[in-house]
Amino acid sequence: MVQLSLQQLIFLFICLCFQYCFCLDTDTISHGLVLKDPDTIVSQKKVFKLGFFSPGNTTNRYLGVFYAFSEESIVWVANRERPLKDHYSTVAISKDGNLVLFNRRNKTVWSTKGYTTDKNTSPKNTTLQILDTGNLVLRDNATGTTIWESFSHPTNVYLPTMNSSYNTHAGEMMFLSSWKSETDPQVGNFTFGLDVFNNIAQALTKKNGRPYMRKGPWNGQIFLGVRSIFFDYMIGFAQVKNDSDGTFYFRAPVWKYLYKIFLNSSGTLTQSIWDDHKNSWVKVWEGPADECEIYGTCGPFGSCNIRNSPICSCLRGFEPTNKDEWERGNWTRGCRRKIPLQCVRDGSASVGGNEDGFLRLPFMKIPEFAEAFPSSQIDECRRRCLGNCSCLAYAHDHNIGCMFWSNTLIDVMEFGDANGLDLYIRLSSSELIDKHQHKQMHIIIPVVAVIVSISTFIFIAWCWITKLKGIIKAKMKNTLEEAEILSPDSTAIVLNDESKVVNIGELPQFTFKMLANATDQFHENNLLGRGGFGPVYKAWTLWSEDNSAAFVDESIGNNKEKFEEEMGRCIQIGLLCVQEFPNDRPTIQTVMSMLTGEIVDIPAPERPVLSENRNGLSSGTQIGISINHLTLTQLHGR
Repeated sequence: MVQLSLQQLIFLFICLCFQYCFCLDTDTISHGLVLKDPDTIVSQKKVFKLGFFSPGNTTNRYLGVFYAFSEESIVWVANRERPLKDHYSTVAISKDGNLVLFNRRNKTVWSTKGYTTDKNTSPKNTTLQILDTGNLVLRDNATGTTIWESFSHPTNVYLPTMNSSYNTHAGEMMFLSSWKSETDPQVGNFTFGLDVFNNIAQALTKKNGRPYMRKGPWNGQIFLGVRSIFFDYMIGFAQVKNDSDGTFYFRAPVWKYLYKIFLNSSGTLTQSIWDDHKNSWVKVWEGPADECEIYGTCGPFGSCNIRNSPICSCLRGFEPTNKDEWERGNWTRGCRRKIPLQCVRDGSASVGGNEDGFLRLPFMKIPEFAEAFPSSQIDECRRRCLGNCSCLAYAHDHNIGCMFWSNTLIDVMEFGDANGLDLYIRLSSSELIDKHQHKQMHIIIPVVAVIVSISTFIFIAWCWITKLKGIIKAKMKNTLEEAEILSPDSTAIVLNDESKVVNIGELPQFTFKMLANATDQFHENNLLGRGGFGPVYKAWTLWSEDNSAAFVDESIGNNKEKFEEEMGRCIQIGLLCVQEFPNDRPTIQTVMSMLTGEIVDIPAPERPVLSENRNGLSSGTQIGISINHLTLTQLHGR
């Protein structure tokens, strides 16, 4: 017998260990190979691993599938209901070809037993392989038949190419189920999968078997009733097909990114994408995002809008079933119809002038439990619903066709944007009339208010202007009466040919104050020609104050002093021409001589006013109230 030295035994042991480890560095477990804790097998492209793990800080051990680059991201658990208590467990292909998990006492903790029924299947031909999709596949190598796969038994994570199915005949479902807690993989309170009603599929999350969050229905391209913030991520997220057996398949396609759909223990559904730069998972959407996404928050015939406060309101034509509970924020009992439908009162479908009608609610998440009818015309949907007294509402989608609701309207939400569908709810004719009048009042009231405001403003302005004019007229009348401006012989005219003087009867005489008030302080707009008395009095005032410079334009510049001297001379001559008495006024010939400088000494003028002297011809004669005289100069050629 050959004796081996201690060194040889150690070397042989190391070789066997390396050989054993090398065998485990594959993606398969074949008959005769045992996977021990903490060994793993890894998929071909090193994406997923099958091995043992302990969630969080617990000591319990589980067999599961996780990402090779993120081992804390568990996607599937085998023994979720029966945790292992130590690190001495093993996994192997049993004699009947099943995959079996053994504890330290070699007792079966979990297996695929019940799925390999073919007696011709030899355990030597059975292998378990982990794929780069995360699917764990047990197959018969002789026939290539898949005996069992983990994708048919998902836990709480959806992966690309994974199916979720619903058999309409048997009512069998394939769905995700949440963990009991973040560290306990046992089945929790929430499930997520495909749900089908009247051949309309939708994605549904349930809590303890009751609807919790609904995404749908599926129209062949997208899930309707998904808000815009999730819309881009839900496009292409799934493909739903219906086979000949009545089974709907919900299949997530392969993206160029690694992503997963994760249902956590609190019922939140999250889609995440792996970011190589950050070396972490990035959340792209999750739901429910708010109370309105929770199923039936506002109860039957209630509508939810997260932008409103409170978020729940009854649909038009409905009122709270229990007003006290509703005001306290308990909306689960929903709303009830205010006025019965006409067809219900008549006992048949409504026809005629008092027939029921439909109110359009735009951009809505349509209710659950729709009945579909293929049609490309929305008018046909209306006719069919109106002709059926049990029809409460309808909607139309180009891919699904008509959808009708006959029992209740539950899980309705207002999107307020381009997503969702138009929902038409049935109301009695009186409700529709009230709504029409309500719309009219919203238009009429603001218009009337504006018209009344403008009219009131115009009336007040008119009254103020009229009053102001009356005050001005009264002041003028009082001023004229006090001055006794009219003389008894104001129409008398006397012509004296010998003196060439025309004597005009007594004219009205005005004081400076009267003229200033009548001409708006001698404003140029009130001048009757350029010979008005405003400039005359202004010229007298400036000349008497030796301020002739005020008449000179500032733009004259350096020649200003010369112009001031000439301007003063012209003003003095002009004032002489408007003296009260004719004999004090120079003739035209004298004026020309003054202007040309032939006459140097120019007499100082008196103040140019309408004299209170009567029939005087010169400043030396003073008689009572005046009669004004005009002087006419007869021109002679030189």
